[in-house]
Amino acid sequence: MPFISIGVDIHGEQVSMPLVGAGTWQYNDSVAYESVCKAFQAGYTMVDTAFGYRNQKGVGQAIRDCWNKPREELFVLTKIPGGLTHDEVWATHLQNLMELQVDYVDHLMTHFPADWNISPDRASKERRQEGWKALQEIYQTGAARSIGISHYCTQHIDDVLEVSNVVTPSINQVEYHVGSGDVDHVMAHCQKHNITFMSFSPLCGPCDYEPKDSLISGDLVTEIASHYDNITGSQVALRFIVQQALETNAEGQLTRIGGVIPKSSNLHHIELNRDIFRVSLTKEDMARLRLASQPEAEGGDCDVP
Repeated sequence: MPFISIGVDIHGEQVSMPLVGAGTWQYNDSVAYESVCKAFQAGYTMVDTAFGYRNQKGVGQAIRDCWNKPREELFVLTKIPGGLTHDEVWATHLQNLMELQVDYVDHLMTHFPADWNISPDRASKERRQEGWKALQEIYQTGAARSIGISHYCTQHIDDVLEVSNVVTPSINQVEYHVGSGDVDHVMAHCQKHNITFMSFSPLCGPCDYEPKDSLISGDLVTEIASHYDNITGSQVALRFIVQQALETNAEGQLTRIGGVIPKSSNLHHIELNRDIFRVSLTKEDMARLRLASQPEAEGGDCDVP
């Protein structure tokens, strides 16, 4: 499994993130447990969860019961809600650690630039900066080896950069998949500030789309899959993203694109989602996938004040 570096921890050690991890959004504790255990069985070394998913107890029990390698070989990514005060950030992450049954996480991100209701007292530059300062403190204690953000647009990134006197965000996790384009127009800003742009919903799980536009069995990904030996449409869609993570720019540096966190509780699908490194898509196929406009992403994050 290829890795990318997303920075260093408080001890100066490289933080290496796998390019494929197990997603758990919309799973309850029992389904998350089953899914993560199957992912570990299939060779996954990264799991993505969040305080707001309400499944961290299931993920934590899966780590305890089903992960049989050293802790340092597992990448655990979780999130705290947006819009929290300094003390709420700390309290929430301590609960993260308790539920996950770990002493630290490998990445901790703020889930949204405000609370989900965009309440006036929790949707502001000042609140984002207060939250980021608390995340930096958590980073300094080692309770998170790296810290980042999710759903952040350019103005939200700039807010936290103003007060990033310890470490800058290492990841911005944003909806990105075939058809989405750069929905929040943030990829270049992430690149400029050495922030890894990481996809969520790489198969457009929550999207509304016509069957012909599906990233699992739709026309475009199925037709491109036919150009290669024994790969599926969903593997094409996932490979489209991780191939960008492995590309280099004109200076020979890796692009700041992160991996994918597809979710499934079906072992065969879990295995297929991981098996995307034995084929490389041609430039022509990558170009066609980049030009796709369906299924489209859901905008609106940049409206958060």
